[in-house]
Amino acid sequence: MDPQVEGLLQMMAAQAAAANVPPMWEMDAATARAGAEISFGAFNVPMPEGVAIADRTVPGPAGAIPVKVFTPDGSGIRPLLIYIHGGGWVIGSPATHARLCSELAGGANCVVVSLDYRMAPENPAPASLDDCVAAIRSIVANAAEFGADGTRFAIGGDSAGGNLTAASALRLRDEGGPKAKLLLLLYGAYTGDTTLPSVIENGEGKILTRKAMEWFYGHYLSGGASTDDPYIAPIKGNLTGLPPAHLIVGTQDPLLDDSKLFAEALEKAGVPAKLSIYQDQVHVFLQLTAMLDGAKKAMAESVDALKAALA
Repeated sequence: MDPQVEGLLQMMAAQAAAANVPPMWEMDAATARAGAEISFGAFNVPMPEGVAIADRTVPGPAGAIPVKVFTPDGSGIRPLLIYIHGGGWVIGSPATHARLCSELAGGANCVVVSLDYRMAPENPAPASLDDCVAAIRSIVANAAEFGADGTRFAIGGDSAGGNLTAASALRLRDEGGPKAKLLLLLYGAYTGDTTLPSVIENGEGKILTRKAMEWFYGHYLSGGASTDDPYIAPIKGNLTGLPPAHLIVGTQDPLLDDSKLFAEALEKAGVPAKLSIYQDQVHVFLQLTAMLDGAKKAMAESVDALKAALA
């Protein structure tokens, strides 16, 4: 394994053992969420310079949706990236993904609006997706208020946020909504299948575990939703007419097969899809640019994809 990744995993395992913290799947959602704000917040240090961050809200189906807006220094109207954070539909927030969004904003010279959607189990599916679709519609329609050009927008997300990005694109297509120039899909969950070979092979000791995946899905689907629903497992849907997609995943990620299978399904549906697989990289690695050279390369690739799509 990449020595940087191996060192990271050893450090995280030692920290967890020293803190005597139970595994996530043994916690209640609120406790896990609070812990994630601390542990994932550590990925944000140091924050990039040259990007202003502001907190705003946009209207949603159950009230105002908080968003973080990342604007690079300078003047002028910029293209737009609407970002949907990961965390298994249960944990995470725009705050936990602040460094990642700042790097995307500064690197691609675009305005990034990161969504703080409702989460499970308090708000099981489809609440998260309902919020994302409503927020995307509102942000695109009012892009000028964010200093952005609503005719040049992408949607991106990681992990569960990758799932919500793909599902939002399906909903927007089906409901006659605006069409993004690009879907930036970072190690997303598209199949709803926790028995795939990469889940079995990489599902323990590599940040995202199989048991955590089952715990996440259990909370997300606790309202009765099913992975037979393409808005839950986008690979089950008719993908024709979706925006071009750029997928990134690591070989040590349980969701490796999700990205492989979804890229194949997109191409079969006639949707341009590029899949980049990073050797030895683990789940959430794009949040670890301060620690991993592989993350720096993937961030540069993400920035280049956004620049090309939003030019």
